[in-house]
Amino acid sequence: MGHDTRKEPSLLMTEYTIRDATQEDVLDTVLAVKQFCKEIPHPAWTKFNSNKVNNLVNQLVESENGFVKIVENEGEIVGALIAVVSELPINDIWFSQELMFWIDPEHRKGRTAIKLIDDYVEWSECRGCSFSRLSDLDNVLKTRAGTLFKRKGFKPTEIAYVKEI
Repeated sequence: MGHDTRKEPSLLMTEYTIRDATQEDVLDTVLAVKQFCKEIPHPAWTKFNSNKVNNLVNQLVESENGFVKIVENEGEIVGALIAVVSELPINDIWFSQELMFWIDPEHRKGRTAIKLIDDYVEWSECRGCSFSRLSDLDNVLKTRAGTLFKRKGFKPTEIAYVKEI
């Protein structure tokens, strides 16, 4: 008896496209960021400023030091990874920093997140970065993104503590 190589029908029917965002995608990307912020039960993320996010995404789409990849399913944006490259303020090391990594909960199965991470790391290397950073909200969202990041070679280095004042 051979190994059954059939996939579940729902996975076969789901097609995802990962691509660079364009100016035409900015509004939908801003809406994806807003959805991401709604998912996070913390006051720092609930104070969403669409104008500020719109300006940021516009700038990053146009900049060679900006990374804005979107995930589409049936013409709808269902995820995004947004990042920027900058020099660390304490040395001469270039560093890529993820600003938002979000995939709609209904679309989190499969290899889409892995492909986004691979694209992000490759882009970071092409920009001359020595380090690439991803952040998780596992403690707040009760998710396991950090587990995926570790499997992709990222190492936890810092935990942020936030106090509302």
